[in-house]
Amino acid sequence: MGSAMAHRLLERSITVLAWDRDSEHSRDLEDRGGKPAKEPGEVVSGATTVITMLPTAAIVLDVIEPLLDDWPAGTVWLQMSSVGAAEADQLTQVAEGHGITLVDAPVSGSTHPAEEGQLTILASGPDSARATVDPIFDALASRVLWVGEAGMGSRLKLATNHWMISTVAALAESMHLCDAMGLDQQQFSALLDGGPLGSVYALQKLDEMRRHEYPAGFPVRLALKDLELVREVEQSSRSTMPLLEVVLKRFLAAGEAFGDQDLAAIYELDGRATPKANVANTSAPASTPRSSHSS
Repeated sequence: MGSAMAHRLLERSITVLAWDRDSEHSRDLEDRGGKPAKEPGEVVSGATTVITMLPTAAIVLDVIEPLLDDWPAGTVWLQMSSVGAAEADQLTQVAEGHGITLVDAPVSGSTHPAEEGQLTILASGPDSARATVDPIFDALASRVLWVGEAGMGSRLKLATNHWMISTVAALAESMHLCDAMGLDQQQFSALLDGGPLGSVYALQKLDEMRRHEYPAGFPVRLALKDLELVREVEQSSRSTMPLLEVVLKRFLAAGEAFGDQDLAAIYELDGRATPKANVANTSAPASTPRSSHSS
């Protein structure tokens, strides 16, 4: 995702200096006019905006915290990784403790929408930062929702991902139900196509299930990460989320064989929540998400 976002920014003539934990992942930026950095400090120096796109809040802090004492005055930290509610608050507190403006702005969408500038950005943070980040949002997104103070964006992203992951699990089960009743799965897809119950996303996942091919737009391992973050909220708020536990169990089973494939691979579980032995791993492991930074 970080790579796709960086490429899009370059296409819109926004200067990009990028660092990745694996330097090989940022080398292709040079062919597009980007500049790979040897260390994170190079990115921060002189930047007007620093974007972080990394797998977890812990990794974000590990990369960013050593740089905060030397953070240039006025530079905005645009935190676009998917993190939990408590984790977003932690990042905000760390930024505030160093007098740094943080915009919490996770994205809804996968690699292809990022390349096309069709992401939805769930932005949260001070109004004073909008003029700085708007050109970046204009390049990356077809829709930007400002949803309140820093941390609210990550909360909305978590709720959205919980719904999305649960929806894919339900779609997979409905496809198995069609088989159990002797109904052509295509009839189910045809009903959703163009109807009030359907969506482009749902139809895409159904097509992947029918073809047994799961290119990793949103891999199972990251779906598991988000489900665990939802469980953190359930436990800390003393809420009851029975659907969460069922879906989490299913994805834990899928993660054993399909961790690097798209979450639609949950379809390959049979009724006993074990992977079908005759289904091959149809996609290469996803690359490590990167931290991309623009100035």
